[in-house]
Amino acid sequence: MSNVQTCYQCGKCTSICPMRRVSKTSPRSSIYNANVYGLETKDIWTCLTCGLCPIECPQQVDFLSFIREERNGKQPLDVAHLGVFTEMAQLSSKLDGNIQDNLAKSADSKFGFFPGCVDSLDLFLHDVKTNFGEITTSSLKLLDKLGIKPQVMNMKCCGHDVLWQGKKDVFDRLKDYNKNYIKKSGIDTLVTSCAECYRTFSKDYDLDIKVVHTSQLYEKLGMKINKDVTYHDPCRLGRHMGVYDAPRKALTANGVVVKEMEHSKQNALCCGVSNFMNCNEQTKALRIARMNEAEATGAKTLITTCSKCLAHFNCLKTEKDATHKYDLDIVDLSVFLARQLEAGK
Repeated sequence: MSNVQTCYQCGKCTSICPMRRVSKTSPRSSIYNANVYGLETKDIWTCLTCGLCPIECPQQVDFLSFIREERNGKQPLDVAHLGVFTEMAQLSSKLDGNIQDNLAKSADSKFGFFPGCVDSLDLFLHDVKTNFGEITTSSLKLLDKLGIKPQVMNMKCCGHDVLWQGKKDVFDRLKDYNKNYIKKSGIDTLVTSCAECYRTFSKDYDLDIKVVHTSQLYEKLGMKINKDVTYHDPCRLGRHMGVYDAPRKALTANGVVVKEMEHSKQNALCCGVSNFMNCNEQTKALRIARMNEAEATGAKTLITTCSKCLAHFNCLKTEKDATHKYDLDIVDLSVFLARQLEAGK
């Protein structure tokens, strides 16, 4: 349960809200209208759930829990890509699957690797010119170099998007299936390269196994890469989970120079899209601001660890009628490191 009753309407959340830069969205008003008048405002849907406002809140209001509670059971205003990913998650949650048949053949490993929804992204987001499947193959190459040969977990979607879209019933069905799958797999460590999956498995699944993001392992790769890059902190890995240093160490320990953007770590600007909501002209303005910061570092490579950030930054870069062309290679951390590993052979 959220603790919004402690809010005393100081407005600091509204002043720091990224959406406030491009709209009249007000976290403060959302709380006031819900608490005092029992009203639902569209602000609960325009919220990016980026996690910036709780950082500034003097009362430590759990605004993210408030948003999830307010959204639950209601219909979102704007789901991107015609809601196809939501429909796929809903369908998957209702289909019975034989877990035993889906378990990896090499079920002796205590490590499990979950690729996330990269296959679906490749299927429907081909216009952004990004090979999402390469994230999986790259992650497995790097894990192999570290001596980790995981079971590839053929689970259903972790449910991140539907949970934040207010469809907790769908999320619960996906969660029940996946928890059962994990138990039967026999693993004691679940590894994922997706920031949203990492956040969901860590905070929303109450698992009794260890959950690890790939960036937390790569520091020991022992590579020597002579490149300058800049790194974008995804909201889910950064502010939601407090993982800021691991991706940077994964780079610097392997010889990479990280040039920080004006806003980084807990102050990093959001890409404007999470859980496939609000992909519009307003959030596009936020992506432009972030890409401008990346460009200003002078680095030619922008690295991130979230498939949504990767997709929407590349979408902006490849836009046909763009007024500004960004000379940036935008890649996932695992893909970047694996490509350098191959180049160094």
